[in-house]
Amino acid sequence: MSVKAQVQSTIEHFFQAMNTQDLSLMQRLIPRSETTTHVGTDKDEIWRGWDMLNEATKAQFERLEYYKANIKDLTINLSEDQTVAWYFHLLDAEIKSNNTITRWEDARFTGVLERKNNRWVIAQTHVSIPKSA
Repeated sequence: MSVKAQVQSTIEHFFQAMNTQDLSLMQRLIPRSETTTHVGTDKDEIWRGWDMLNEATKAQFERLEYYKANIKDLTINLSEDQTVAWYFHLLDAEIKSNNTITRWEDARFTGVLERKNNRWVIAQTHVSIPKSA
């Protein structure tokens, strides 16, 4: 499997974990590091470090009734030594949480992966919703 295919598989596993609220899978994809960062769409959704992100993910999964994501236009770039990857894609999603359904169309999703111990982990992510959406 090519390096880009490995990175793509890791990104797809991230959304598989979201779609199924699989905390164990998500925990394998995120490095246990204080530099791990996720920036979400809400004002208070800035999680820094493994502990904060893990607790936020647990709470989010408990509230989620479902999360259906569709990745579009994935672009993956690699560092020269192929130990760091950064990506961008558009995301359509339907999310049901607390009896409320939210739909995203063409949300912008970016991230950074690092190769650690012969596997790719997602060190940073950022999702934003275009103002026109």
